[in-house]
Amino acid sequence: MRKTLILGLKLFAIAAVAGLALGLTNMVTSSAIAQQQEQAAQAARRAVLPAAQKFTEVAAPEGLKDAFAGYDAGGALVGRTGTIIGKGYGGEIEITVGIDNAGVVTGVSIGGSNFSETAGLGARAKEAWFGAQYIGESAPISLKKDGGDIDAITSATITSRAVTKSVNAAVLALGGLTPPTEG
Repeated sequence: MRKTLILGLKLFAIAAVAGLALGLTNMVTSSAIAQQQEQAAQAARRAVLPAAQKFTEVAAPEGLKDAFAGYDAGGALVGRTGTIIGKGYGGEIEITVGIDNAGVVTGVSIGGSNFSETAGLGARAKEAWFGAQYIGESAPISLKKDGGDIDAITSATITSRAVTKSVNAAVLALGGLTPPTEG
């Protein structure tokens, strides 16, 4: 009985030290992680709406994680960007979409911190060629195998359809968004 109690106390002490160490590590690194995520989001916005010099956050329409209006150096609205979370084969796919004032896709960035599509298959959605196919398209967009213009990733139809569905939803949501004029 005494031996069991001593082992239990040792296990408790080890767990307490490990828990405190994890908590301290989280406290120290959380601001750096948040800063890196914000920098990645800004880079994605610039990539999907390259004509914009400045972005102003606007109220995100239903279904979007966030939405931004993009303005050129003169303060004229050049388009909008929005981030949507789609459901792929392996889980969540974060997709940032840019559209111009006519509702035409100017860029698509695919990934996110929770991206876990199958390596070599669905993970190919992050490759530049796949997202580039959407540039110049307007909703509704569909895969070639569904009668559209977008090539699906071989052996990753679920991921390809999830991205296309999410891009369509983002384009429609952003198209109905009326951002404020830059002033």
